[in-house]
Amino acid sequence: MNRVRAAGWLGLLGALLVGFGEFTLQFTPKGGLEDITDYLYFNEISPQRLSRGHFLSVLFAPLYLPGYWFLSKQLEPAHKCASTVFFLLGAYAFAIGTAWIGQRFFIASTVHEIAAGQNLKALLVLFSEHNEPFVNILRLAMLLISGLWIWLILTGRTRFPKWMAIFSPITLLGTMFALYFFKTKIGLYVFPIAMNAAHFIVFGLALWTTQKYVD
Repeated sequence: MNRVRAAGWLGLLGALLVGFGEFTLQFTPKGGLEDITDYLYFNEISPQRLSRGHFLSVLFAPLYLPGYWFLSKQLEPAHKCASTVFFLLGAYAFAIGTAWIGQRFFIASTVHEIAAGQNLKALLVLFSEHNEPFVNILRLAMLLISGLWIWLILTGRTRFPKWMAIFSPITLLGTMFALYFFKTKIGLYVFPIAMNAAHFIVFGLALWTTQKYVD
């Protein structure tokens, strides 16, 4: 169990560091991240910040995989096959997510070049068409993962208390999206890192509620 929990701590670290990287890469006090046509918010972010955020996000994203393995092991007593599917979906989702975040730097750099007078609008559109579908696949995977999460936990046979079913990734993501679109102050800060913030909560609560199983 100690080894399994170590994987959970890696997941928590990954959510923290990727979140810090994504915040560095995407946050602006003016918001505007919903703009997936012109991406004008990237003009508010310096090339140096973009570069730092790019490397932090991509280099630490693989830590989500041991984190999902940890979660799947806590769900395993309820249904071994379903918990394996949960892990595989999580691994696939964050492989896709890494591809998505890894392309943001190049979209942002193109936006900067357009602002400097280069005629690169067609290239930006091409980049967008080959980047935005990834985040939608990631969100769909989170919906499927959350369905498994809720079902398995509500059986009462996992290592989690039943109230943990409330804290599914999709529920937390929806909450953070709502905070942003209802123009709350906290929403401005959590929306750029919504996926990472949601998983920081999930991994943190999972580690806390399974302490009693430590040898």
